[in-house]
Amino acid sequence: MILFADSGSTKTSWLIFNPINGEKKIYETLGIYPTTHSKAEIVQKIASNQELLKLANQIQTITYFGTGCSSKERIGLVESALRDVFTQAKSIAVDHDVKAAAIAVCGKEPGIACIIGTGSNSVFYDGEKLTDSYAGIGYILGDEASGAYFGKLIIRDFLYHLLPKEIETFLIDNYKLDKDSIFRLVYKEASPNRYLAGFAPVLSQFRDTDYVQVLLQRGFTEFFDFHITCFENYQEYPIGFVGSIATIFKTELERVANDFECTLGKFVTNPINAIADFYIEKK
Repeated sequence: MILFADSGSTKTSWLIFNPINGEKKIYETLGIYPTTHSKAEIVQKIASNQELLKLANQIQTITYFGTGCSSKERIGLVESALRDVFTQAKSIAVDHDVKAAAIAVCGKEPGIACIIGTGSNSVFYDGEKLTDSYAGIGYILGDEASGAYFGKLIIRDFLYHLLPKEIETFLIDNYKLDKDSIFRLVYKEASPNRYLAGFAPVLSQFRDTDYVQVLLQRGFTEFFDFHITCFENYQEYPIGFVGSIATIFKTELERVANDFECTLGKFVTNPINAIADFYIEKK
């Protein structure tokens, strides 16, 4: 059987394809982030899904795309962890999640592929190969317009008492926030980017407020400033998006795209099916 995987910071989607009967089945685990996760942590996350684990010895080929897989060291780390779980796999290919996004939104046509979910990224795709961009510098220095980016701004404004009263009350009632717990979860616990992105639902809850609309405008404008205009002739190509933030706030994203005189392409929440179909059709 063939295994495809698409991993972000929050979740990993695994699709098993049986070439004999054409059956596909999708499984989920927590996200894998080789920039901070150890091999043991990655193995533990994969093994957490018992249904997936039961089929591990039947997997012959793995095509994996994941956030943070942009260096030989991190690619090797993920590949080693996969080999520990899927011991019978004869072929394992690991690549960056932006390539998965490019396949999902561009297919075989040139365009700009973007990820806006827990993190953010972009790449130019000529229909076959990727072109490097300036993105991928992580949630502390970058990830503009991502869930972690917006969550950081919301938490900052909460701590500075700058939030509208209704949003501040909502956070206290629903997230049980206080300064000590925020500091512990951001500075001492694992995966602070996932914790910060957990505040993204506030954007949907108060979408019609001036505060959220200004926040979205700021985040998406910064995304275009850093992740779109860096490509030559960017206005000539469709710009596609993968990720929950992009799909949920498509209207606000379109507004900013119009300001930059850009044309938007496909929006895909979860690209795993598109990835699998792309490679299955190539065989």
